[in-house]
Amino acid sequence: MESQVIKKLLIFGTMNIAAFMFSQTTIADTVSTRNKTIDEVVITGNSNPKASIKTSTSISTLKPADIINSAPRTTAEIFRTIPGIRAESSGGEGNSNITVRGVPVSAGGSRYLLIQEDGLPVMQFGDIAFGTQDQFTRFDTFVSRVEALRGGSASVFASNSPAGIINFITKTGEKEGGSITQQVGLNYKNFRTDIDYGTPLGKDFYIGVGGFYRGGDGPRKTGYTSNKGGQFRLSLLKKFEKGSIRVYGKYLDDRTAAYMPMPIAVSGSDSHPDYSSLTNYNILTGALQSSNFKNDITLGANGQILKSDIRDGMHSVSKAVGMEFNYDFGSGWKVDAKARYAANGGQFLAPFPASVGSKAEILESVAGYGSAVYAGTNTVVDSNAKYMKTVLFNTKLNNLNNFFSDVNVIKKWDKVKMNAGVYNSSQNINLSWNWNTYLMEVSDNNARLVDVLNSTGTKITDNGLLNYGVPAFGGVNRIYDTKYSVIAPHAQIEINPIQNLTLDIGARYDFGNVSGSFSGVHNITKAIDVNQNGTLETPELAVEVVNGTVPVDYKYGIFGYSLGANYTLNSRNAVFARVSQGGSASADRILFAGYNYTNNDDPALDAVKVNKLNQIEVGYKLRGSNYFLNTTLFQARTIEANYEATTQLRTENKYESFGVEFDGFYKFNKNFDIKAGLTYTHAEIKNAIDQTIIGNIPRRTPKVMYSFNPNVNIEKLSFGFFAVGSTKAYTQDRNKLIMPGYIIVNPYISYRLLSNLTLNVNANNVFNALAITEAEEGTLQGTNGIIRARTLPGRTFGASVKFDF
Repeated sequence: MESQVIKKLLIFGTMNIAAFMFSQTTIADTVSTRNKTIDEVVITGNSNPKASIKTSTSISTLKPADIINSAPRTTAEIFRTIPGIRAESSGGEGNSNITVRGVPVSAGGSRYLLIQEDGLPVMQFGDIAFGTQDQFTRFDTFVSRVEALRGGSASVFASNSPAGIINFITKTGEKEGGSITQQVGLNYKNFRTDIDYGTPLGKDFYIGVGGFYRGGDGPRKTGYTSNKGGQFRLSLLKKFEKGSIRVYGKYLDDRTAAYMPMPIAVSGSDSHPDYSSLTNYNILTGALQSSNFKNDITLGANGQILKSDIRDGMHSVSKAVGMEFNYDFGSGWKVDAKARYAANGGQFLAPFPASVGSKAEILESVAGYGSAVYAGTNTVVDSNAKYMKTVLFNTKLNNLNNFFSDVNVIKKWDKVKMNAGVYNSSQNINLSWNWNTYLMEVSDNNARLVDVLNSTGTKITDNGLLNYGVPAFGGVNRIYDTKYSVIAPHAQIEINPIQNLTLDIGARYDFGNVSGSFSGVHNITKAIDVNQNGTLETPELAVEVVNGTVPVDYKYGIFGYSLGANYTLNSRNAVFARVSQGGSASADRILFAGYNYTNNDDPALDAVKVNKLNQIEVGYKLRGSNYFLNTTLFQARTIEANYEATTQLRTENKYESFGVEFDGFYKFNKNFDIKAGLTYTHAEIKNAIDQTIIGNIPRRTPKVMYSFNPNVNIEKLSFGFFAVGSTKAYTQDRNKLIMPGYIIVNPYISYRLLSNLTLNVNANNVFNALAITEAEEGTLQGTNGIIRARTLPGRTFGASVKFDF
């Protein structure tokens, strides 16, 4: 096995040596005296903006046109075309799992990678349960570009983001003019308008405004308008002789559907499974949401009655205001400061199938079962249909407010550049889990709730509601009320000892402090008239009440460093190497796991406070007037801890991955070019509490991920496609059940009707590929031929018209 890996790496290395030799000939034969090359000036993960060939990091830049052509239906789908980044974008407009280069996804969200807006994080933690950072991030035409840094200096330039940074860089209004873009879904309901505009208000004073508003169903059938809301941005920039100051704001209020794992039929074996849709449920277009399942009533965090509209789905609200300031003092001294405060909140509502099966397996297993009817009717249920015991994830995002600031002092000498700064952050995590259990049929056409009656005809359920709470999960109604504060001094030094060599070394130390409490460790049940009708129905006889509060008061520290070297052989070739260490603090994911959260000297708690990541990278960069190629060999070692709510399992694992990443572009002529990326990863679990999984491949980690984008330009016409693919992977760490490999093809065509009017038509997953990104089950053994999995949506067509002015 290892010899095959080494053989592949030798082949890859030979290819790059050949490319290097070819580039030497090309320089002599075809390059003009100006020696132009394709390159990007990047700012993410660097103390000084510079051309990417002069950095010892791996950075990709996405332009708005590329993003639109790739036909993303959610923000997370934008990241799928970036080499090295695995974005499981099957959850909708949030709750996505994102990671880099084989670093594990052992919990939801993105523990080791942060999304930034204008150089500051959206959230301090990327894996907050039901409050992931992509829920509060939206791409719109006010974004000028997206920069993605993998590995490298991220350990020094950001807290809790050692594997990488994705930075959304917004417009400032300096470029006068704007655009209006109207998008519509052609085979699904989507109506979205984007606007951006910038103009000077006076001498060296600029304003930019932008945002979007939308409505529609999204790519899956929910039975109602599930996507509704928008975002507004404002930027004010004042430039002066030696610097500038910018104030900006964002208001986001958006409701979108959240897609949980869905029932899917499986036959065959673990190693050769055959996945297919159930009779009444299409896995590519179906959703667990239903027009017959719109309202939920439960006991809230403070004992109050909480009434929720399930149609709100992922309701994300963010009100943010930020400031940027820079000033050149002369003699090589500069100051650069950024700060932002965001008030974040909302709600997360999504049905989750706790179990799926036949009438006998689901309905008749209810204690006291006598018969079953569809809720609100006297119609007896279909004995041949499939049914679900559904947990409604109803989580109130009471307070996810945060504040970030980063103040940096820069000094430049002849061959030395120094950056020293202090990062300060405060992140609230105040959530309440108010979950109920329901019975419903399996259907993608407005599934009906089911009531169970006892032998005397008395209802055991109440309009489909089986339990106020989730006894099947051991009772998980909870309250989190914690605060995470970080002060992180950091410094970087860049040295140019000789003309073509750049050395950089940086260090960062996070002083973290956690305070607050969480409740729900010893929940009790009481008889409560929740629906307040004056009668105690059967579910109201045992209502789960949050009980048992645990204080939280501990500190943690993360030492991160990064040492890199970049040598430019000439204007077209460079080699680099980097060694780095970093970490990501554990937030809510380790609460309820039974540690002593007020004892800093407790070795058990100390072992899980910080998830550690060490990385080594060696790379080669090739540039030309019509091409570029970036090649990076990488190794990553991860130590982490986690606690899963639905299984009540605690994990403490060690992982290792190594591989190679390619990122390239070639322009054959003025009419045809191609972009491509490929990442090969060999990952392994090196240690674990569960000894049986040691030596296995981490769950959902494919050997190969790839993307390519051929593009044709003929005068006013542009067309091509984005293809994104992945090889097979295991659903769980047990390495039994396989998720097949897949390739998603997204074609597009654009035509410039007028000099300032462009029509675009695109498709997402045009061939209806079945792309499974995760599954709850680890094996088919002991199942009834149905598992719960998330897949990428099926084929959707969209069109847009953009008017520039």
